[in-house]
Amino acid sequence: MLKENPLSDPKNLVNQIAGRNVFIWGARHEGYAARLALGRQGINATGYIDSSPSLAGTSAFELSIMDPVSFFKKESTARSFIVIASGFYADEIAERCEREGWLKGEDFTVFGELRRFNYQIDVSGMCNLRCISCPRGNWPRHRKPGFMSAETYGRLVDKILRDDPWTGILTLYNWGEPLLNQALPEIINITRQKGLLSAISSNLSMKKDFEDVVQAGPDWFRISNSGWGANYETTHTGANWDIFLANCMKLSDYRQRHHPEMLVEFFFHIYSHNREDFSKIQALCDELDFTLRYRHAALAPLDNIALVDQGAPTTDAAKMTGELQFLQVKDVMKIARDEKSRPCFFMDHLWIDWDLSIAHCMEWYDPALTLLDKDFLSASLDEIEAARISSEHCRKCMEKGIHRAYCVYGDEKLITLKSSIPIQKEE
Repeated sequence: MLKENPLSDPKNLVNQIAGRNVFIWGARHEGYAARLALGRQGINATGYIDSSPSLAGTSAFELSIMDPVSFFKKESTARSFIVIASGFYADEIAERCEREGWLKGEDFTVFGELRRFNYQIDVSGMCNLRCISCPRGNWPRHRKPGFMSAETYGRLVDKILRDDPWTGILTLYNWGEPLLNQALPEIINITRQKGLLSAISSNLSMKKDFEDVVQAGPDWFRISNSGWGANYETTHTGANWDIFLANCMKLSDYRQRHHPEMLVEFFFHIYSHNREDFSKIQALCDELDFTLRYRHAALAPLDNIALVDQGAPTTDAAKMTGELQFLQVKDVMKIARDEKSRPCFFMDHLWIDWDLSIAHCMEWYDPALTLLDKDFLSASLDEIEAARISSEHCRKCMEKGIHRAYCVYGDEKLITLKSSIPIQKEE
């Protein structure tokens, strides 16, 4: 094992916590995984910490979410222990804890150093849209299409749990639309039966009923959105606003009927042309009780970021994305290069395609870029880690700072700094 942390032994972690309250820093995907994985080892979390303004004072899985300032005013190392479960900002948070007098290994640990990987499983190797910001719509080469069967998925999950017992959540998407896989309800049921959380993301722009998916009980459901009406259809290329809106209403209804505890995240991508839509999006989320999250719209995949950064030609769809972006690639890469010494968030994220092939990185897309010749069921985690750590491609990516590009796009502080979302003035 290349990544070692003494606290990855549950007995050591329990002894280190020594009866203190446990707070998870990060009230999103990684934080949900940490809560479940800790609970499986007999460690019950007391609450969450998160700096996002949209989450302060709310709750997740019946645990309250505190902002960092309030937390450090109220809690002490004698009373509490922190598990950092934040992807983009784990290193920043660790530094913040140390400035507050909390010691790594004694008063806090990083969840990503306990588990081996965060698993992104593309159960669908197809998508119904061709969005201009996504490789499905802007990249010329693709992996072969197909769907993962429930039987294959079950074998995959068994291997993950054998090899990586700190796993808490499985993400059932990456570049594919999971609702297209007819086996999705059974896949979600298998996940639940194995004692894991499941996360799905959908464009919700299809004439397909998905009540059975909600009945199966996914724990986290993300909706991808990039505007209202025609603005939405511009960047969610091939989508239909009326179908999307009707499906949002259906999702709210299905959740209330079958799975009220399911967390629904409405993920708004900020472009230049859709900024004025934000107030309507907020009102819709308030009406349907969805959690609204947002970030600057990114140009995906990282293959395109690399082309733009070196001044190489891109497809017409990628060019159109750049013309509509509020935060341009050149501005993103200036910031990314300044922080290129910071770690790669994607180094411990593993993208497993529907056919069990292992992609080199979850954010690089071209099928010519491979990590191992073996499929996931045939490869050991040590082999996968070694291949990633010794990768010349990864070295060049980090040398140029490309690995930090999507961290910049997701920085909510930058949204505030640039006034990316218009502030509604009270009359």
